[in-house]
Amino acid sequence: MSREQDLLEIVQLLMRVMLVSERTAPAHQHVVKFNMLDFQLLGALREAPSLRATALAERLGIAPTTMSSVIARLRGRGLLAREKSKDDRRAFDISLTTDGRRVADAIAQQDIANMRLFLSALPEADQDRLLHLLGQVAQRVQSLEEGGSTA
Repeated sequence: MSREQDLLEIVQLLMRVMLVSERTAPAHQHVVKFNMLDFQLLGALREAPSLRATALAERLGIAPTTMSSVIARLRGRGLLAREKSKDDRRAFDISLTTDGRRVADAIAQQDIANMRLFLSALPEADQDRLLHLLGQVAQRVQSLEEGGSTA
């Protein structure tokens, strides 16, 4: 098998792993159904407690209109709050409610448990090497997203 074919199969497998991870229900999943954008938005606000919708859209790499829909859906479920920005009265800051924080924390804990399970197939030294290599790939992807050279 060629190197490209090996890479394609590994990437496809990793995508399946992500789907399994998404389907593994956090404690609150039985109450509210989530999709991947919901997970990503809750996670982003868990890391940065208050952001504008435009910053969230940029961070997740989605269109502002899509972000508005995700925010509206999660606000309707009581997971997000929207308040006028103190810096710019025309803008709104988005943050997690108490319930939103609880759900975001549960999702993060489930993600950690899933990754531990997946990585348990490797000895600890190989896990460290894999994380290092994936970090290099992530840096390259980030560089390309920021307009870096493709060479």
